[in-house]
This record gives sequence, structure tokens and C-alpha cells, in this order.
Amino acid sequence: MNTRSHPDSSDGAAHRQWNELLQEMRVMQTGVQILAAFLVVLPFQARFNMLNRPEEMIYIVLLVAATLLILLMITPVAVHRFFFGQRLKEQTVSLGHAVLKIVGIGVGLLVSGCVWFVLQVLFGWQLGASVGGGLVVVTLFLLVALPRILRPEHAKDAD
Repeated sequence: MNTRSHPDSSDGAAHRQWNELLQEMRVMQTGVQILAAFLVVLPFQARFNMLNRPEEMIYIVLLVAATLLILLMITPVAVHRFFFGQRLKEQTVSLGHAVLKIVGIGVGLLVSGCVWFVLQVLFGWQLGASVGGGLVVVTLFLLVALPRILRPEHAKDAD
């Protein structure tokens, strides 16, 4: 008797979904790692000691956020590795899906926050707040509101 699952079974769907999640993680991973590397080397630049205390605190928040996003991005892979071969692909995909939704929004906010930080250090709080604040609003619209606006009616019924 053939015990292999049919390609259209839930196991096959879970494998396809897992591969899609991995591709999405790869897209975000490079950008976050480059941004985190920028934040890590920033204190070693000559102008860094010009920061005042609130700017240093913002820097720390951005650095910690970048670190947490990298850790969140590798969490589904670590869970997959832990449960490898235990036929828990659907649970792993579900976790990966939830984590990636959080990471996507977090990456957008991190990028917006870094632009806000750079602009406010270079040009002052007023320009930093207006441009950075605008970017945060655009980020939240594009990554939180727009997917909900574009969601088809049949997907809304499933909720």
C-alpha cells in the first residue's frame, strides 16, 4: 500500500506554503541584516558622540528592534528544525505565517524609524518628526490597512 500523501493533500499544501514563507523571509532578511549592521557600526562613527540622551535612547530602541526582528525571522526555521520529521508541517507553517506578518510590519516600522532617526539627527526634530512620522503612517497604511482593504469578500467571510 502506498503511504505517501497525494501532492494535493494538506501535507503537500503545507510544503508549498512553507516554501513560500521561506522565500518571503529571504526577501526581508537581507534588508534587515544590512540595516542592523548599519546600526551596529554607527557608534563607531565620529559623529555618534554628538547625539544627545534622547537620540541615544532612540538608537538603542532601533538596535534592539533590528535584533528582535532578526531573531523573529529565524524562529520559524528553528522550530522547523526542532520538529523535523515529526509531521508537524502545518503547525510550523501556521507559526511561520504569524511570525512573518509581525516581521513584515516590524521591518516597515524599523526602516521608517531609522529614516526618522537619521533625519532628526542631521536636520532636527521638526523635520525628523514630519518626514519620519509621515513614513510611519505610510508604513502602517501599506502593511496593515491596505491588505485588509484589498482582501476579497470571500476571504472576509472566512474570518
